[in-house]
Amino acid sequence: MENTRKAIRVFDAFRMFQRELHWLNRRNEILTKADRVASYRGSYSTILTYAFMVFMIWVQVGGYIDGYIDHQFSVDDKIRSTLSLNVDILVKMPCKYLDANVRDITEDRNMAEEILNFEGVEVPDYFWTLGLREKNTVTPDLDVVLSNSLEADFASKGVRARLDLPTCRIYGVIPINRVQGDFHITAEGMGYFGGHITPEDALNFTHFINEFSFGTFYPYIDNTLDQTAQITEEKQRTYLYYLKIIPTIFGKLGHEIDTTQYSVQMTKTDKKYAPGLFFKYDFDPIKMSTIERRLSFFQFVIRLVTILGGLWIIVGWLYKLMEKSIAVFFGEEYLRRGEEKKGGLLDEPMDEFEKI
Repeated sequence: MENTRKAIRVFDAFRMFQRELHWLNRRNEILTKADRVASYRGSYSTILTYAFMVFMIWVQVGGYIDGYIDHQFSVDDKIRSTLSLNVDILVKMPCKYLDANVRDITEDRNMAEEILNFEGVEVPDYFWTLGLREKNTVTPDLDVVLSNSLEADFASKGVRARLDLPTCRIYGVIPINRVQGDFHITAEGMGYFGGHITPEDALNFTHFINEFSFGTFYPYIDNTLDQTAQITEEKQRTYLYYLKIIPTIFGKLGHEIDTTQYSVQMTKTDKKYAPGLFFKYDFDPIKMSTIERRLSFFQFVIRLVTILGGLWIIVGWLYKLMEKSIAVFFGEEYLRRGEEKKGGLLDEPMDEFEKI
């Protein structure tokens, strides 16, 4: 047992210093000599400190290999005059009664119905409830975004088919000006003056949004309005969506994708606006960048040395504080428990040698 205790005391890096005066040389120079006394407390503290330092080294090396995610906001310095609006929406009305248009603050009116595809489909009633579940809007994970960054495009443009079926799928890509504007889907003859007026019995703007995004079309990237729905039995119901668009860059290992994110607020009303879906959008001058970066090897070494050095100093202070606290509350005798026993000629006080 005593041999085991001696072996443990060997690891004590926080030894107590007993200062003694002794004479050296014939010039009577007085120096201070520290006689270190090892204890169990110091040994255990040292072992735990070394273990924690090894853990910190492991964490820092892992962080250096994996890199870190750098989130930054900056002024969007890229000149963008136009971009694409990608839509894929189902409305519970026959296509023959629907119009779609884009209008912005420049008074530029885009006849989106000439570009978009209007295709009649049949869907079961339960389908509309799939988009009613609560959707948690969170910052997308970088790896998920990059793995889903497969560009695509709709194969057709301006197709109108099966217009009498009860549900209309409106989908396609619309070029828009990068200014404040709105995209709206309304009943024919109610949004704009036209030759035909939609019967009130045919009005039903229950809708399911499968895709609503800006910029390059990445169908597998989830956007705020994707897979959401609204159900209504009101004939004159109007849905207003207010979107704030932020240019966004995702990057990792030199690969970057330039896309957008947006926040949205939705209100319902039966007055002021014609029945339909109105998506009012505006662009934020701030750009968000989410890029994976890595420290240089020199920065990594400096950081590691700084952390380990600071840790060693702090542990030393804490150990001294612990020793003083034990001495105050339990006394010097309790503090000396577990110390190595001193003995032998070399451990005699220096005063004895001066007498010889």
